[in-house]
Amino acid sequence: MKVTIEHVFCRYSDEATDIYFRIINTILFSIDEAELRASMERLKTETHLDDYFVFGYGAHHLWVCQRRPSDQAKIFENRVIMAEF
Repeated sequence: MKVTIEHVFCRYSDEATDIYFRIINTILFSIDEAELRASMERLKTETHLDDYFVFGYGAHHLWVCQRRPSDQAKIFENRVIMAEF
């Protein structure tokens, strides 16, 4: 997996920071797309991932955006992480 940090991460809480680094580690330790998808779903159930981040998949990549601390229904304009598989 190739991880690209595309934009500055906004450190507005310790939990958000912890999850951010767990996302990066999850990507780096995944061997293929199937493992990455399964690992991200596991991370989603083990943490409050949805409270701080939104993620999805393209044809050959995973993207991650950060939610706004003031209104979790809104996300920051730029992706923070992209991972190619």
